[in-house]
Amino acid sequence: PCVELNGITEAEANAVMENWPDDLNLAIVNRTHKCYVSCILVYFGILDTSAELTLDKYFDTGVIDEYAVAPALNQCRFEYKDEKDLCERTFGIFNCLRIHKLYNL
Repeated sequence: PCVELNGITEAEANAVMENWPDDLNLAIVNRTHKCYVSCILVYFGILDTSAELTLDKYFDTGVIDEYAVAPALNQCRFEYKDEKDLCERTFGIFNCLRIHKLYNL
C-alpha cells in the first residue's frame, strides 16, 4: 500500500500511534486510513514488505518481551489469517495487539 515512505515524517507516525483510540470500531475506519497505518508500520519496521509483522528488532533490544507478547500475537494473527487485503489484515492485527496490551488479555 506504500508507494513511498518519504511522505511520512517521524512526528506524524508517532502521532498516529500515540493517539490511537482505546475503543476503536474497526467497521467505521476507512481503508485509506488502514493503509496509511500499514505504511507507518513499515516505517517503524514492524511490518515487512511481504506484509508480515516482524517484531524481531524490538525483541532483540528488549523493548518488547517476546514471551509476554507471543500468545497475543499468535491469537491476533489467527484472528486475521483469512484476511486477504493487506491493509485490513495488518490494521486488524495491530489493533488486536493494542487491545490485548490495553486490557492485559
